[in-house]
Amino acid sequence: MSNTAYPKGAEKILSGTINFAAATIKVALVSDAYTYSAAHEFLSAVTRVGTDQTLTSKSVTGGVFDAAPAEFGILAPGSKIKAVVLYMDTGSPSTSPLLFYMDSVQGLPMDTNGGEVRVPWDTGPIKIAAAGLPFYPKAAQRLLSADLPLTGATLKAVMLPGSYVYDAAHEFLPDLGAVVGSAVTLTGVTVAGGVLDANDVDFGAVAAGSTASFIALYADTGTAATSPVVLYLPSVVGFPMTTNGSGVVVQWSNAAAKIVSLLGTA
Repeated sequence: MSNTAYPKGAEKILSGTINFAAATIKVALVSDAYTYSAAHEFLSAVTRVGTDQTLTSKSVTGGVFDAAPAEFGILAPGSKIKAVVLYMDTGSPSTSPLLFYMDSVQGLPMDTNGGEVRVPWDTGPIKIAAAGLPFYPKAAQRLLSADLPLTGATLKAVMLPGSYVYDAAHEFLPDLGAVVGSAVTLTGVTVAGGVLDANDVDFGAVAAGSTASFIALYADTGTAATSPVVLYLPSVVGFPMTTNGSGVVVQWSNAAAKIVSLLGTA
């Protein structure tokens, strides 16, 4: 399988309970005796090899999490390592949430032979893990810093015209420019298993003469200048559409990803 987030860990990230910059994030070597399960939530479920290492020189930039390579030192021969897992250390394996399962790491799988074991991270744009599009980078950075809990925020949807040009630097609602119609608060928001979902959005009757091409979600703080834009959704069923004075309802996908999924971000 490919690198992925544990669903329960991704759920915690979307809920704003994992601060990658401030928390003690550790990496563990996984024995080939372990079988990945999406139901696994805590470290106690994992069969490990050697001593887990705390990540150092961590950074969260634009929704990309990175750190220095993990140095495990000399490991006795005879073990088979097939993957690594990242988790937030609470001091107890039974309460330390699993975050990422990674079996596509340089040098893995491997057999220990009495030599040193070092785990380097990807040097490409994803690094260790990244919350990329459709997240705006500034919002993704807040998300990984536990500063944007999607379950506690007042999330609103707004329609954008075809003239809107996505920019990774966009951070707050005024950066989006002109919108079509009025923003609508999302209801029934859930983040189960690391997947953001909500009830379909009823924008009501929208004045004729505009073309709605995209949807953006933002977290309403009560002040536009401080309301962070969260998601840019360019592929909406029925869009682009020309408004004609009648009602507009946006239906979210019934597929597994719903509005957006954090699974596969590692």
